[in-house]
Amino acid sequence: MKRPFAVALAALLLVPPAFADDASSAKLTELEQKVDVLTQEIENLKLGEAAAPPELKAQDGSGPAASKIHSAQPDKLSIGGYGEFVYIAPSSRNQQGDPSGLNKKFDLQRGVLYFGYKFNDWLLFNSEVEFEHASSGTGDETRGEVELEQAYIEARPWKEFGGRVGHVIVPLGIVNEVHEPTAFHGVNRPSVETFIIPSTWHENGAGVFGDIGPVTYRTYALASLTAVKSTDPSADGFSAASGIREGSTEGTNSPANDLAWASRIDVTPVDGAKVGAALYMDKADHGAVQSSFPVTLWETHAELQYKGASVKGLYTEGHIGNADALNAAQGFTGNLSVGRRLFGGYAEASFDVLTLLRDAKGQALSPFFRYERYDTQWKVPAGFTKDPANSRVEYTVGVDYKPIPKLVLKADQQWKLNQARTGVNQWNLGVGYIF
Repeated sequence: MKRPFAVALAALLLVPPAFADDASSAKLTELEQKVDVLTQEIENLKLGEAAAPPELKAQDGSGPAASKIHSAQPDKLSIGGYGEFVYIAPSSRNQQGDPSGLNKKFDLQRGVLYFGYKFNDWLLFNSEVEFEHASSGTGDETRGEVELEQAYIEARPWKEFGGRVGHVIVPLGIVNEVHEPTAFHGVNRPSVETFIIPSTWHENGAGVFGDIGPVTYRTYALASLTAVKSTDPSADGFSAASGIREGSTEGTNSPANDLAWASRIDVTPVDGAKVGAALYMDKADHGAVQSSFPVTLWETHAELQYKGASVKGLYTEGHIGNADALNAAQGFTGNLSVGRRLFGGYAEASFDVLTLLRDAKGQALSPFFRYERYDTQWKVPAGFTKDPANSRVEYTVGVDYKPIPKLVLKADQQWKLNQARTGVNQWNLGVGYIF
């Protein structure tokens, strides 16, 4: 009933009397403008969140879709998400010409839903529910699983200072935090942010964050990694090929005998440029054995965007203390040693060629190139040997096309090399979306 009433009121107000003079005409024009505003406000009230601005923008260490909750109205529910469909085609031969034994595959790699609720202007809840490989399988990650990657309460009374408590993303890396498919180039995330920084890395914890001028910061106390394989809670512990990746319990009854600390700072000196660094420190033993296994992981990163050009890079190093005792606890011998030092870095460049056109109508076509170098066994303890397969180099060349900012079509070729000459090249196709 509100809309017909508003239209009728507008019609009455906009019918000028026959004796109107210039002053009354000006008054009617003013009334017409006010009625237009009122009509739009009524439409917005009827549409609710559907009338929110269509642009999604990353902020506060979250991807564009995950940040949707920040633009919601108080006392409103926010729903968003993203997904990735991929086709992976590995070569039938490895570097030295032997059969690779790998098969081509289609995969619903990820389907994610964000649920958020904004209690008021400074207090909200946000969550990320992820479905991997289209099913929950039987607990085997390659068969699929369902997990919460984020679920936290955020209080931010001031722009300069806010707090979070719950299940959060560990604030390291470029892609680890902002991991939605429209936010990075290529079908697959950079391998450095998979094997060295274990994207997506999420854990139970609490901390503070904020913006002070051009500086943003986040610092959290977190549940610790588990260096030695355990069954309750389940964690496979550290390994030669995966580094610290399998040491997280991902929020499942996370042991808290030890606490980890992670901090990050970014500086944006001018629009389109960002430089930053992050540090993670941990003990990772939980009293399971006599020795502690202190973990230090740091990274530095930079991103530069100018018109259609984009350049980004990241370098990271890790150190695992008492790696010889950890090998003994895990039963590792020979070249299966956990790396006491590990490192990785990548550089990437892209250019949106449609920025050369006067009117691309919101589309983007971006060829890109990425170089990666990483080694999860850069240094091993005395008495152990390195597996040359863990010293790796990757080249990725591809193109991303966005018909609209929320949808991306991807194609790329990857050359995957290692010092054991067992690397297998592959080409990939993908479709990603956010909402």
